[in-house]
Amino acid sequence: MYKKALFSFIVLGFIATSCDKHEVIPAPEPKVDLFASFEGNIGGQFVTYTENVDGYYGFSQLVAQSTGGNVDAQYHFSMVSPSYTQSIKIGLGSISWTTATGTTTPALNLFNSFFLANDLPAYKNSALNGFEVQYRDAFNDTWVSKDTSTFLMDVTFDPTSIIQESDKSGDYSKFKCDFNCTVYHTYSVVDITVVPQTSPPTMRDSLASIQVENAIYRGWFKR
Repeated sequence: MYKKALFSFIVLGFIATSCDKHEVIPAPEPKVDLFASFEGNIGGQFVTYTENVDGYYGFSQLVAQSTGGNVDAQYHFSMVSPSYTQSIKIGLGSISWTTATGTTTPALNLFNSFFLANDLPAYKNSALNGFEVQYRDAFNDTWVSKDTSTFLMDVTFDPTSIIQESDKSGDYSKFKCDFNCTVYHTYSVVDITVVPQTSPPTMRDSLASIQVENAIYRGWFKR
């Protein structure tokens, strides 16, 4: 009888102890949902790139220049694939802050307000105080927009799409932009006006252009 009572006491004690131990499940970490895509007509051909399709992925880059105690920087966003040469990149700038802060990135409030205030940028070379488009084709040639172009050039960042979110990996400004532009590439060709021709041949620059039309780009900039 004593052994039965002792066994019952041990079993009850174990059950009571087990009931007191609750598994603590930590709350899920907040994570920004990042998605990128591009579609549009480039040189008369419909082109589309989608995140995680054919290896394409999006990434953001900050290019900064320090001058006279200030930093001027341009944000770039690209869609590239390790399997394909073709890619599309846009740039938007310039965001400025003082070097006295000792930071390599702008303050969060400046980062947020910059994109909200630049939903209708002008085309500018190298995205200096404006917007630029770069397209890399299947031959690895880069075609770039020019602020001196006389063809149709427009761009709009949808204000409702500019959404700022943060997680432990960083601060982001999501966007959707629509644009039309002409992009240019300079080829080196034989100068046929040189007679007789030299050896090696005399070369000259030849500027070619293609149209980017009805482009829709979704992505993000990372602070």
